[in-house]
Amino acid sequence: MCGISGFAGGQWSANQLDLMINALKHRGPDDHGTYVDERHYVGLAHTRLSIIDLSSNAKNPMHDTSGRLTIVFNGEIYNYIELKHQLSDYNFQTSSDTEVILAAYLKWGEQCTKHLIGMFAFAIWDNVNQSLFCARDRLGIKPFYYYYNNNQLIFASEIKAILSAGVDAKPNWDQWSIYLNYGYSDHSDETFFKEIYSLPAGTNLIAQNGEIKLHKYWDIANTNYVDTCRNYAEAMETLQQLIQDSISLHLRSDVPLSVNLSSGLDSGLLARIIDSQFTNQTKYTFTSSFSDPQFDEFQYVKSLGLNNFESVQHITYPETIPGLAKELTWYQEAPYGGIPSLAYFDLHKKIRQYNNPVSLEGQGVDEIFAGYEHAKIYHYADIVSNSGWDTLANQVGNSVLNDQLVNNIQAVINEDPMLISQDATTHIRGDGLTQDFKSSIRNIPSFNKPFPDHLTNILYQDLVHTKLPRVLRMNDKSSMATGTELRVPFLDHRLVEFAFSIKSEWKIHKNQGKFMLRDLASDWIPPSWHAQDKKSVVTPQTMWLKNELSDWVNDILSSQAFRSRGIFNIDSITKTYAHFQNTEQNNSFYIWQWINTELWFQEFIDN
Repeated sequence: MCGISGFAGGQWSANQLDLMINALKHRGPDDHGTYVDERHYVGLAHTRLSIIDLSSNAKNPMHDTSGRLTIVFNGEIYNYIELKHQLSDYNFQTSSDTEVILAAYLKWGEQCTKHLIGMFAFAIWDNVNQSLFCARDRLGIKPFYYYYNNNQLIFASEIKAILSAGVDAKPNWDQWSIYLNYGYSDHSDETFFKEIYSLPAGTNLIAQNGEIKLHKYWDIANTNYVDTCRNYAEAMETLQQLIQDSISLHLRSDVPLSVNLSSGLDSGLLARIIDSQFTNQTKYTFTSSFSDPQFDEFQYVKSLGLNNFESVQHITYPETIPGLAKELTWYQEAPYGGIPSLAYFDLHKKIRQYNNPVSLEGQGVDEIFAGYEHAKIYHYADIVSNSGWDTLANQVGNSVLNDQLVNNIQAVINEDPMLISQDATTHIRGDGLTQDFKSSIRNIPSFNKPFPDHLTNILYQDLVHTKLPRVLRMNDKSSMATGTELRVPFLDHRLVEFAFSIKSEWKIHKNQGKFMLRDLASDWIPPSWHAQDKKSVVTPQTMWLKNELSDWVNDILSSQAFRSRGIFNIDSITKTYAHFQNTEQNNSFYIWQWINTELWFQEFIDN
């Protein structure tokens, strides 16, 4: 796991490469290096976090044995050992997964990405073809940002490296308008910086002769996955095999590993499988927590019954939030999720203190197995569309079908995209924005629906546009800020393809999502874990923003900078925050939106 950056074309200097390395040193604290081709057309820079093959032979930029190719790579190729057998005609000089990518490119060219199982963002300079081949993994677990202007490409793992190379930091007002009006952040290839883009997941970028071309090599809507499961029992067997294999591959490491453990089903299942089957060393679990017992998930962790883990609790306190917020804004480069994200960032600082450079997490299950509460509405809409309201009532019970749920189901059937919230859009306070800013939005976000049913389309939206991209970006930036690699075994693309091939009733059954996974988990974890419904993230955000952090909030909202942005209706915001403090309500998303926006502008525009 590392930081990568570079140039292709245009005028640039070696000093700019050094500045980009310095901007990414937190991602790779163990080593760094640069490469410049003979024509001074391409320059590559790399900061290394050593995970596989800790020797200096595995450092980047790395050349193939012929000297034709040079690579900078961020990520892990989990099947690199198996690929070595397929690439036996290559004379490997290291035991690293980086060299496997070079060998794969020599053999398969641009098709090499289809053979890789893992998370990756890399750039390969081909000195024969005079081309730069860049690629990002199928789910977008690892980041790749780029700026292209006047036939020059500048790319990096983080936007700050592109800025350090001399690109001006200018706000992308369209993106800010969409975020503040509708709550979306990572739903497209645009970032919050004008003219700086995120390479879409499952996409290659080729720079050659001053031009760039993008090619989508993987999309869950167009995969050729063939479901060979004849019944539920066979599907369960396939699911277990896929999960076991993915976890086994994700445990390949030459440094210590740990598990991020909450009270949720997904991380509990992950920890139990590792604990039961892979016991070659004592490992740690790390749990983010708060001093108030009502927000303490660690009490559940102790009941999981782990034998080969030492469980560590890390408590985040309100007085640390202002400092953490300023620091994390610099690393995130975009809005993030408030107190939960700050506590998560704080947790990774603790993980690094324990010398655990690799941490595993149960991310992705909700997006592919319909774990979020809103997914049920889309499943119910499919039942009504196919079999009628009476069939739905027989399956879920009349008591479940209250007026609000019926209205929401009808809205899905009528394809009303704004009635049912995604990404907290029902928690937006439009009256906090100036009229000019509210009317400045050009395009209301809309997403393609490539599947024939409502449920699979909303899972596709969650996976590709709304929920997962935002979470992956936040988690990557928070973990790598501390030099910690985060692995997500449930986002193995083979498991994702399987999940999108199975029947909807194997995902949602008896009014519960993640049905198949719950069934599998019943063999591994206590009933109190696998039977529970999906819970929202448990944090004291609303309480703290009302009380302990009120002075900090007021200082931001009353600052001259905030008042002069031209974004916010100051009178409305002042009244709304006072009302928020003096009433009982659980929603604090819009308060955090205002804070987060101001922190970003202070960090990247004012500075």
